[in-house]
Amino acid sequence: MYAQKAALALVTPLLCASVPALAVASDLSTGLARCAQLADAGKRLACFDALAGSKAPASDALALTPAPSESAPASEPMTANAVPATGETEMQLDESDKRRFLGVRLYRPNYLLPATYNDNPNRNVPETESIDIPFLGDALDNVEMKFQISFEVPVWTEIMDQPLDLYFAYTQLAFFQAYNQEYSSPFRDTNYEPEVGFNWQPDLSAFGWTLRSVRAMANHQSNGRSEPLSRSWNRLIGQFEAERGDLSLGLRIWAPLETSPSDNPDIYEYLGYGELHASYDLEKHHFGVMFRNLTHPSVQLDWSYPLGDTIRFYVQYFNGYGESLLDYDQSVNRIGVGFMVNEWP
Repeated sequence: MYAQKAALALVTPLLCASVPALAVASDLSTGLARCAQLADAGKRLACFDALAGSKAPASDALALTPAPSESAPASEPMTANAVPATGETEMQLDESDKRRFLGVRLYRPNYLLPATYNDNPNRNVPETESIDIPFLGDALDNVEMKFQISFEVPVWTEIMDQPLDLYFAYTQLAFFQAYNQEYSSPFRDTNYEPEVGFNWQPDLSAFGWTLRSVRAMANHQSNGRSEPLSRSWNRLIGQFEAERGDLSLGLRIWAPLETSPSDNPDIYEYLGYGELHASYDLEKHHFGVMFRNLTHPSVQLDWSYPLGDTIRFYVQYFNGYGESLLDYDQSVNRIGVGFMVNEWP
């Protein structure tokens, strides 16, 4: 009997201390239910804010809070580095993450030359061969528009956790007689060039040079015309890109998938089996050169200067063979002025 009275004496103060807290909890539950029934969003939010601002009496809170144990060590304060800030996390994304986020990327130079001048246009296409385009002949303008669009799409990135991507790319080069209104401003020739391949980005360094990219690809190029103006060829291409400071070098070597294309059996005599690219950045100026084939040489010179964050003023000079598929066996001497789109970051 004495034990029961002692237990009752211990429990009674705790129950008395719990009554105010239970009352507060009951009021809070009722208030939450009342706020949830409000249809107006603004009033509902204000109701919840009012409930959040209300507190239990300080004495009650102290009564319900257990005293800290003297033997328990104080917890260490949380440092600022415990959880990285969102901005810091985003800044720590590596290059592979950025490549995945970009999706479609620029590939070869993308440019528009509104005015180009060719002092030796091909006027020797016989009239009997002008099947799917107006016959221009002597009416062919020396001045025409030239533009190129080129992009690639990563299909499978970081294969086997390596900097190796499977990609698809497409390039289109067009020659547009935009100012030849007498003949309804026709497209003189358009070259279509899809390819699929692998791109390895090893970042290997030796002797001051860094090997940035090695590509292996299957490439098709054609002008989409009917006979006898059809031009096409299929190649396996290896491409290497390296840089040293502001100097970059690129080498493309190809092997035919067909030794003698029916549309243009001698195309390899004029376009050869490879080409060399070089570029150099001097402050904001960008200089480039392309050289191809010793027997029927071709050279292209480039200069560009930024006009803003995404556009560059661009001058291009081409001399030699193979500027377009239609005239691959005709020597061209052309200079053009226009704009180039910068590489995506």
